[in-house]
Amino acid sequence: MADTTVDICPTINKDQVAEILKNDYGFINGKIKELDGYDDKNYHITDVKKYTEEIEFPTDGIVIKFINSIDSKNLLLLDAQTKLTQHLERSGIYCPIPVFNKYGESYRSYILDNKRHAVRVYKYVKGETMNKVKINSEITTNFGFYVGHLTSILKTFNHDGFHRSHMWALEKCPEVLKFVEVFDQEKQRQTITTVINKFESDVLLKADHLEKSVIHEDLNMNNIIMKDNEIIGIIDVGDVVHSFTIFDFAVALCYLIMHEFKDNNAKLSNIHIKNFVQAYEKQYRNLNDFEVSIIHTCVCARICQSLVLGKKSSLRDLSNSYILSTQKNGWRALEELMNIEDDKFVVLLKH
Repeated sequence: MADTTVDICPTINKDQVAEILKNDYGFINGKIKELDGYDDKNYHITDVKKYTEEIEFPTDGIVIKFINSIDSKNLLLLDAQTKLTQHLERSGIYCPIPVFNKYGESYRSYILDNKRHAVRVYKYVKGETMNKVKINSEITTNFGFYVGHLTSILKTFNHDGFHRSHMWALEKCPEVLKFVEVFDQEKQRQTITTVINKFESDVLLKADHLEKSVIHEDLNMNNIIMKDNEIIGIIDVGDVVHSFTIFDFAVALCYLIMHEFKDNNAKLSNIHIKNFVQAYEKQYRNLNDFEVSIIHTCVCARICQSLVLGKKSSLRDLSNSYILSTQKNGWRALEELMNIEDDKFVVLLKH
């Protein structure tokens, strides 16, 4: 079993955050609030009192991101993320835009606790995350339109930095099996193994049928920004990869389902899945028969991937409740999905 306790997350305190903001951006005496995160550290900065450089402080503040030690080594990836957010902004997508430091750089590297971490600043994207909203049929439809629209835009962008191996990419889901022993119960380990083996045989081994493009890969409810019950933007391009286009649809649907299962009385039939599918197809294109046939397996596989990697990360930081936020919802959703056959799930999608 691979080491599950190696800490790639930055070790940083608010005094160090303030010092970097002062030295690299000229922002002094701002309010610092830590945000949720997995392997990166993120801080929202507001109410800066003084500026020593000619760098404009955005009205809604900034987010300073301390990137994990693995991604910090990939300079091509960091360039890809910068260029992607600029492309999204030009395409009308409200998203975090880099604030360049006084050296004209979109990021700068620091040694923190004997590990090198890239540090970058983004304009803060103001709004309410979809995770905090009661999702009805109208919002579900809006979500489907937005995912389809984003897919169309992402297909017009490419960068070598996104052609990478990434543990959170759904395509790499089978790799989490080496961590499955983070779960003590044999039943849980067996369920995850069964789902991922099916994903490998029914999806990955037949993937020649699938188109590829740059995809967001993490369209969960915490990364969707809303205002007045309308989706207005996205955040977090940390998991973007070049992979199978349909996976963005599947991941988004997965998190839509898991969000419903925050409720102890949740049922798949309560989720307006058809609304999501129809809106996506209207905005992007109709799913073909093969894509429809694999959605159930892809959704289950993503839940398993999230369960394993969330549990694995929690062993490094037992105080981070955000990391474990999908555990209870995920297992309930997975159990419900495992009790429905693929062809019955297709009915929920299309009929």
